[in-house]
Amino acid sequence: MSAFSSTFLFIRLLVALALPQILSAEPAWGGAESPLAERDRQELEQAALACQSRSYKELFWAMIRSAAVRKKYAAPQIDYEERGENSEMRKSAIPKESYDKFPIQMFDFYWKSTGPAKPGDKNEYVMMEFDQSQSNQISVDWTRVHYRGQSAGGDDLGTPFDLDGKPYRPGRRVDGRLLLYPTKDCWELVADIRYRRR
Repeated sequence: MSAFSSTFLFIRLLVALALPQILSAEPAWGGAESPLAERDRQELEQAALACQSRSYKELFWAMIRSAAVRKKYAAPQIDYEERGENSEMRKSAIPKESYDKFPIQMFDFYWKSTGPAKPGDKNEYVMMEFDQSQSNQISVDWTRVHYRGQSAGGDDLGTPFDLDGKPYRPGRRVDGRLLLYPTKDCWELVADIRYRRR
């Protein structure tokens, strides 16, 4: 047997042994997606537990943290409204697969708006108020705020002020409202209402 044919045979044997492992290996870029998928899986589990315990607040926190939870616990279409100061109103129905306007996100353990009133405003946070009706419908009013006067220890953000510059008071100035209606075994997001101010 020539040196060429024995080398060729050796290479074929290596390829035959290694090829299944190469083909089953995760692509180099796949590792970046795995933690996100794992986080969504965990949030979906948290949302399911929230439904079992009938805790709408825990469900809502999971919605904030995960787009997968928002998609699962949404009506087939979301009623989206923009209401102006002079009774102007724009309405549209957005299929849940296309809904990307959820207004609240979590950042460093604090709630922030996904689209600040002034683009690029990194100091805009969100305060929320929950209301549960007798028919088990949930209303989440959210208000944009800035904090002032952080404590000496620095372990809080300070006192919240709304964007009018007045101290935050629940219900005085609301920037938006999210509505969740009950289903057979949980709640689903049905409406996203925004209040526009000049």
